[in-house]
Amino acid sequence: MNRNSISTLGWPKLNWRGAAILSASLGLAACAGSVPPPTAQLGASAQAIQQAERAGALQHAPAEFQSAREKLAAADAAMREDERTSARRLAEQAQADAELATVRSQRATAQQAASAVRTLANPNAGIPGASVPGRAPATSAAAPLAPLAMSGTSTWSAPRTLEGTP
Repeated sequence: MNRNSISTLGWPKLNWRGAAILSASLGLAACAGSVPPPTAQLGASAQAIQQAERAGALQHAPAEFQSAREKLAAADAAMREDERTSARRLAEQAQADAELATVRSQRATAQQAASAVRTLANPNAGIPGASVPGRAPATSAAAPLAPLAMSGTSTWSAPRTLEGTP
């Protein structure tokens, strides 16, 4: 070090880059210690869990619902220990799990409703030989069309049943 690089107080002189880095690091250190409590996130997570429960998550998505409840409990514990960053992260994960449980429950409910509508629209569904909407009825009892005797006017007759009568 030369004499020009030392200040009058005995500290090294800082160029503008060094001063910017020092002030930025001090600013970040001050902000890191003052993380606000994630009370809004905890409330949103609890509300998402309640919505999932109303949607039937206990029946249709029990694993996701239980995961959401456990993560919210862990977030509450982290808040009691003043671990705000961890509490926020856990609350966000709890909310995501609860929303997933809600969506899966809604999908299962919609599938059940669609199945009920299909059953009402076609009560014979699942019965062998029953007609299916949009498809011609099965003609298993009728014989295929047979050619007429070579009379010259038409080559096909009406379908015959198995008993041989038209």
